[in-house]
Amino acid sequence: MASTRAPGRVTVVIGHEGIVPDLLRRLGVVLLLVVVATLILWADRGGLRDNAHPGRPLSLLDVLYYTTVTLTTVGYGDIVPVTPRARLIGSLLVTPIRITILILFIGTAYELALQRYREAFQMRRLHKRLHHHIILCGFGVKGHATVAELLSFGCEPDQIATIDSNPEVAQDAASRGFASLRGDATAEAALRAAAIEKAAHVIVNVDRDDTTVLICLTAKHLNPRVHIVAAAREAENVPLIYQSGADVVVAPPIAGGRMLAIATQLAFAPRFLDDILTYGRGLDLGEHRVTEAEAGRTAAELPSLAGRLLLGAYHEGRAYTFDRLENLPLIAGDVVIYLVARPH
Repeated sequence: MASTRAPGRVTVVIGHEGIVPDLLRRLGVVLLLVVVATLILWADRGGLRDNAHPGRPLSLLDVLYYTTVTLTTVGYGDIVPVTPRARLIGSLLVTPIRITILILFIGTAYELALQRYREAFQMRRLHKRLHHHIILCGFGVKGHATVAELLSFGCEPDQIATIDSNPEVAQDAASRGFASLRGDATAEAALRAAAIEKAAHVIVNVDRDDTTVLICLTAKHLNPRVHIVAAAREAENVPLIYQSGADVVVAPPIAGGRMLAIATQLAFAPRFLDDILTYGRGLDLGEHRVTEAEAGRTAAELPSLAGRLLLGAYHEGRAYTFDRLENLPLIAGDVVIYLVARPH
């Protein structure tokens, strides 16, 4: 499924506004120069003659046509200058405008070629820099919160690559120091540009569950070992997102709705939950993976967990709550979840 998609256009955002606004400004300058030249020639329209209609006065459209013919240097046709002043105006006033427009066009072509070279250069640098990194597909409101938590965990900004199709959002990510790509995260080209083959994690945070499924399929196709965390919008789509290759599926709207409901019944419990979800202050969650040397012991007997408040464990792929851990012998690979109190 992933291999049938068109590659699409991927752009490396490197912390500036890009060439498109500059091109629009240059186009505006060209149009302004054309208007100025037209007004100059319109003021001296008496020095021009229409050979196709000798007795008819020239209209503004005729002068505009003559201006474009003069500026594009395609040669005079039916409208020609006939007085010395008209020829002087064409030589001394219109010719500099023509040269300026020519310089703008040549400069624009050079800028486009330079932009492509810079993008290719930045792409090569990006691939060299990224290793065991995190790819964030979708950098919106939740994306800001996601990267804030990643940074609090100790992740370096240059080891977070973001992919977003919105130019302003991609620019925002680049301004914050992240490796920012502007493109379609469902396309192989975008994920390859983000060095998916070397990535450790992919976080999928887009607005549609069907897009999430396609990104998960494409990412797993390109790197079967990558760990995928995906956000679901609808509860009914969670199993489908798991089937598409996601290792963990989080449903923020559903979890948020539950928090709102809990807050109506319990005054302080939601504050503790929010504290746990904010890394680095107050209460935090921790995980301990059982080693071969620790196998056969219960969670309470593990020296590394001494004094920890145990919440539960994953044993042989099944979840066990804290009240079932007392007599549960652990095996290598089991994961124990515990609570950590951070200093305020």
